[in-house]
Amino acid sequence: MKSIQMIRMTERIRWKFYITGMLTSFSFLLSYTQPTLKSSVNRQQILIGEQFTLKVEASFSAENYRLKWLTVPDSMQHFEVVTRGKVDSVYSNSQLTGITQIFTLTSFDSGKWTLPSFKIGIQPASIGKPYDYFTDSFPVTVSFSVSDTSSQLRDIKPIREVEVKSKLWYWIAGGILLLALLVFLIWRNRRKKITPSVPLVRKSMLSPYDEAMDELKKLQQQNFSDPLIMRHVHTRIGEIIRQFLTRQENDNYLNKTTGDVLIFLKQINVSTELLTATAATLRLGDAVKFAKYAPPPGETEGSIAAATSLVSYFKQQVRSKPAAPNADKL
Repeated sequence: MKSIQMIRMTERIRWKFYITGMLTSFSFLLSYTQPTLKSSVNRQQILIGEQFTLKVEASFSAENYRLKWLTVPDSMQHFEVVTRGKVDSVYSNSQLTGITQIFTLTSFDSGKWTLPSFKIGIQPASIGKPYDYFTDSFPVTVSFSVSDTSSQLRDIKPIREVEVKSKLWYWIAGGILLLALLVFLIWRNRRKKITPSVPLVRKSMLSPYDEAMDELKKLQQQNFSDPLIMRHVHTRIGEIIRQFLTRQENDNYLNKTTGDVLIFLKQINVSTELLTATAATLRLGDAVKFAKYAPPPGETEGSIAAATSLVSYFKQQVRSKPAAPNADKL
């Protein structure tokens, strides 16, 4: 009876050793888990000048590995870095287990481009050669406007027979319009002879900088709580910027689109922050003018500040450009 009890006790002790050894081996394997790297972007289609984010996450054991974090240049082919987020550390049980960083980027070149991958160096704490991990590369489409893919194809309509009508009435209507045009021209010519000529365009006595700053100060004095006044302010901001560029550059920017203005500012190496703020200001003005968008007062003050910074930038730069013919008429 005693021998049977001794055998059972021996087997129990043996199983305890087995279980303890397996747990120890499992913990040892977990401590040497390979680092993992994950990268993602929040959007892969943007308008020119819009921003998107690149998020990079690395998971590793700080006891077994050392990381040489990635380096993202301020400017790369087709892309520029707007802001760099802080490098956040992730801890578990007071141990460093991961690193995360978010980058905000933009592009002012229309087309389909590939955001390149970036290198992260891995150095094992114990014996082992260092090696590199690379983030994923992402295709990003930069366009002036988003294409509409929601429209459906329409069925082909049946052929309609064309009714043949007499063209006599077209000749009669054309003759009446021609006669009315002649009467109008004769009346206007006689009116010019009677009415003394008055110059229609008065050249501004202020410099382009002083004129723009004076107009922006007038906008700051408006009542932003009135929606109608606020729409007028945002429309005027875009007109002031284009009028300033027209006089400053001796070229007509009054009919230029927002994309054309941003491309010109990028060509003269305006800073990324100022270029991004100007793009947001002009697009906000377009939304107010064409889509009847009603922005809050804070955005209105920010748009005026962005326009003021742009005008001040040209004041501080020493740029020479020959005057174009008929520049005084712009």
